[in-house]
Amino acid sequence: MPTNMKSLRSLALLASLGWGLVGGPKEATAQDMRFTQYNAIPTAVNPAYVGITDRARLTSIYRNQWSGMPNGFVGYHVGYDWYNRDVNSGFGVLFSKEQAGAGALSTTRIAVQYAYDANFGRGWSFRPSLQLGGANRSVDMGRLIFGDQLIREDEAGSLEGPIGASNSYLDFAAGGLLIGPHMWLGYSADHVNTPNASLYEGYTELLPVKHSAHGGFRMDIGANNPRSRSEADFVVAFNYMKQGIFDQMDVGMYYDLSPLSVGLWWRGLPIGHTVEGGHDVDALSFIIGYGEKDWQIGYSYDITVSTLGLSTTGGSHEIVLRCLWDHDRRNRPTVPRAVPCVSF
Repeated sequence: MPTNMKSLRSLALLASLGWGLVGGPKEATAQDMRFTQYNAIPTAVNPAYVGITDRARLTSIYRNQWSGMPNGFVGYHVGYDWYNRDVNSGFGVLFSKEQAGAGALSTTRIAVQYAYDANFGRGWSFRPSLQLGGANRSVDMGRLIFGDQLIREDEAGSLEGPIGASNSYLDFAAGGLLIGPHMWLGYSADHVNTPNASLYEGYTELLPVKHSAHGGFRMDIGANNPRSRSEADFVVAFNYMKQGIFDQMDVGMYYDLSPLSVGLWWRGLPIGHTVEGGHDVDALSFIIGYGEKDWQIGYSYDITVSTLGLSTTGGSHEIVLRCLWDHDRRNRPTVPRAVPCVSF
């Protein structure tokens, strides 16, 4: 891409950072990165998922959004969680990092998570949860090009502004999850303290609360065939998210044939729109996962169906890796808890 086009793109990024300066403090208009395989690392969506199985779990996800566009969006999460049967509680640690504009603007977050498992019997339980953490938002000024550099043909910039290198803040979340023999239904609220994420000293840019309602249903389709030796399940799941003026609905289905799982997801709202004159359709996603007892791997590809088009964005890629193991063999249950939630 020509140098001038790169410069204009960098200027657009800087303008987006400083847009809210006019008119005084206000709520930020940005939103968190959304993952297609959010079920693969569910603790990043709802802390109530920590310790949902009897085994310790290490999960990671990497997303390259709009890979065909220069300086696109990249993000990843790494989570570790386990269950303590002595206190009927799950514990977890979550680390995440998101980058935009070739890393010029990045957000790093680390949090500790807790969920209590209230068992009602007959396969039903409810899990309230809390998440306490901190985040850092930063910008690499060396990757930005200012107007005076364009005038002087990319020489060292002399423009000095109020923008800082980084801003650290506390960031809290809470959630709940209802689990049945064949279904699950959850709700979570992230950034509940609406922290100030501004990079400008003395200016307030509140990070809006991110609401998420999610759930699903699992149906055993292999049990009706006595000749079938496979563990085949059909799973339907959804995730509705709203943050500030933005909202999004993900609806998908899986054919879960152990150890292989394939899924198809649609991202978009069936009615209404967020942007005036446009429809809320984003992507059609294909997911494939393979896993044994102690490890699992997944991949998804998003086909852009919005007005941006696949030829412009190149679609989005996600890779998931997960490991599970028995962290306390002395208290290992004779019958592990059955969890209907999907893995990818």
